Amino acid sequence: MQEQASSQTGEAPAEVPAPSSSDETSSDTPQTGPEEKGSAVGSEEAEALIVEVPSVAKGSPEPIEPPPTRELHLVLDWYPSLHHAAVLIAKAHGELKRQGVSLTITSPADPRVPAKLVAAERADLAMGRQPQLHMLIDEGLPLVRVATLIDTPLSSLIVREDSDITTFTDLAGKTLGYAFKDSITPILASMLNHHGMSLNDVKLEKLDFDMVRALTEKRVDAVIGAPRNVIPALLAQEGVPSRRFLAEEHGLPLHDGLILIANRDRLDGKRDDIKHFLTALEEATNWTLNHPDKAWALLVQEEPSLDSTANRQAWEATLRRMAPSPGTLNAGRYDDFEKFLEAHSFIDKSASVKRLAVEPGAT
Repeated sequence: MQEQASSQTGEAPAEVPAPSSSDETSSDTPQTGPEEKGSAVGSEEAEALIVEVPSVAKGSPEPIEPPPTRELHLVLDWYPSLHHAAVLIAKAHGELKRQGVSLTITSPADPRVPAKLVAAERADLAMGRQPQLHMLIDEGLPLVRVATLIDTPLSSLIVREDSDITTFTDLAGKTLGYAFKDSITPILASMLNHHGMSLNDVKLEKLDFDMVRALTEKRVDAVIGAPRNVIPALLAQEGVPSRRFLAEEHGLPLHDGLILIANRDRLDGKRDDIKHFLTALEEATNWTLNHPDKAWALLVQEEPSLDSTANRQAWEATLRRMAPSPGTLNAGRYDDFEKFLEAHSFIDKSASVKRLAVEPGAT
């Protein structure tokens, strides 16, 4: 298997990682336009500058002025992966450029970091998961959902096919690897509670991005929270068939699998930029769904690390999960999930949907 990221076990880094790509420039420093130059001109000088304007234009017309550049910094939730296709294709296919969006994309060194960077105003947007958003807002972070890229759950518990874990209760006493905090609470905790178990019945090991290797080498008995559209294919590439236990079939309500998270306190100042970004994502997503083979070729050209047999096999499954209208909000889903968390004591007090999620384009 091609390893795409290394495991990180320390606390969140103090500084934002260097951007891995940008829509407008390959340098690490955003490009700015030249400063406007000029000085006051007196009335006599102004008259001297008056020239006769011909009644018929000669030569080619002046080019149309390009739209203003809208700069955004996005932190991924994972190393570049198939579920990031909408963003990567919007960049490669030109939708971002047509919307005047200059996007800096950063891959996190630690999967716990992205949303916290947005909360700390160190990035404009972060990819995350709906369960994560609810938990972070309950902790008091000024975050809000602004878009949905995958509108079905991605979380699942994955075991080796040759494992003796054939039912969920077989997990008792087993070691489970995880990358995200919300994979434990509320996801794993809810699944265990659904079967009359608790987190005390299993052993937990933090793996970050090392899930495939850990399960292949039998260092853990199962992994939780890994993207279900990709990890089984990567395991199969290593000669390890697998089985999945889907979160929504074991006690957890339906939820958005991949969302864009913004800073609520800064949203008004970035709303127009985000609206144009979402227009680009919607156009790119629908082009991808209409032209999956061309989209795949463009995706691996933009991000060569994705060009593997496993990812090619997982591409069709990923297409089925892409939200065709990223800006559209399923308000009832967020309300139901918040009430579920409160009812099961995962959060102290439920928040309103307006506090949790918005449609930036809505008036």
